[in-house]
Amino acid sequence: MNRETLPHVGQNLAEALAAVDRRNEQGHWVPACGGTETPFTMQGYKLLYVWQQSTGRHAYLNVETDMILSAAEVNTLFNR
Repeated sequence: MNRETLPHVGQNLAEALAAVDRRNEQGHWVPACGGTETPFTMQGYKLLYVWQQSTGRHAYLNVETDMILSAAEVNTLFNR
């Protein structure tokens, strides 16, 4: 299913599909360290260090919310 096969959908769904397309272009996040990284807890938050092969970027996945946080965001949150 794509935007071309659903010409009758509303703008909000079309925008959501476009956002998914952009995310897919960037690639999937996988556990870092060759897939051996395991979740850890920091100040009550369960995080996983992840890597995106297509871009070479590293980040942290909040395991409970499925939100990706950059290293800068993690440093800001936890080094107050």
